[in-house]
Order: sequence, then C-alpha cells, then structure tokens
Amino acid sequence: MHLASIPASRPPLFFVLALASCTSGGTPAAGEAKEVQRVEHAIDLSGEWNDVDSDLVAKEVIGDCLSAPWLETWTAAHSGEKPVVRLYPLKNRTVAYIDYRYFTKQIEAALVRSGKIEVLASLEELEDEEGEVARPAKAEEGADFVMNGVIVSQEDKVETQEVIAYLTSVELLEVATNKKAWVGQKRIRKLIKR
Repeated sequence: MHLASIPASRPPLFFVLALASCTSGGTPAAGEAKEVQRVEHAIDLSGEWNDVDSDLVAKEVIGDCLSAPWLETWTAAHSGEKPVVRLYPLKNRTVAYIDYRYFTKQIEAALVRSGKIEVLASLEELEDEEGEVARPAKAEEGADFVMNGVIVSQEDKVETQEVIAYLTSVELLEVATNKKAWVGQKRIRKLIKR
C-alpha cells in the first residue's frame, strides 16, 4: 500500500505507534537526557581538553598578566594612562577541539573588571552576519597592545596509558615596537588510563 493512498483522516498505524512511544515516556529522542545534575566540582570524562582545563588556564593567565611588571612600567611611562588591549584568537595547534573563547572571554572580562586596562572589541566581535569585518585600516588601530597566543600538545602512549601535556602560551605585543611586553604560560598534564 502506498502512503499517498491512505486517507488523511486515518494515519498509518506504525506512525501512530512511533509518535506515541516518543511522547509518552517511551525511548528518549536523540540527544534527550535521561538525567541532568548541576555540579560545581571538576569532572573529566574523556581525558580530552575540557572546561576545567580552560578555567585553570584563564585563572593562571589572568593572575600573571595583572601582576606582571609590564603594566606598572607602561602606565608610569605614559603619564598614568591605562593601556588599551585587543585580544586576538589563540591558535589551536593540538589535535583536540578547543574553543579558545571559553577562556579568552574570561581573560577579557577580568582585564576589564581590573580597571587597569581598557579592552577593545576583538576582530571576531566586529564581524557582521556575512563574515565581513568592519575593521580599522590596521587591525591594531587604537590598541597599545595585542594579546594572542597558541595552544600546543604533546602525547606519550604505552598500552592502556596515555599522557597528554598541553601548553598554553599567551603574550602581549606592544603595537608601537613589536616587543613582547609579557608572556604567560600554563601547562596541564593529564594521565589517562583506558
């Protein structure tokens, strides 16, 4: 029997049964959770990079950046002015998927909250819906510093054990001189037993 020949007033039995099982406590639909808990403690399910790693990197980088001598030195040399920083995307040179924005947004918020640094919109934030960037003639225009960096990893495996070491390196480049005013790093090493 062809489905087009079934009257609209009478849907096929298999369709009714499938719909009933999805809406009346039957098998959960794809992606539907059976149980959800809110947790505050660290959870590492796969051993891959996760939110805990991003939080550790952000915390380390923020503390180091705001306490390093570059800030006081630059401010003193510029009559008490606050330095202006534009954050660039961090390059992910690992095999893992890492959304760098998870920790760069934390860094950006901390820099703004510190009251010691002014932060410009990132080039990503200046993109319109078509992906065009309404950028100044030079991407660094208006910034005294650009913050960028890289995430790299190294792996070591033996039978059922694996060690993955991630290194996140973030730096501030002074736009006028191209000198590195500050470099912050955070290393995370994970032992994974399979």
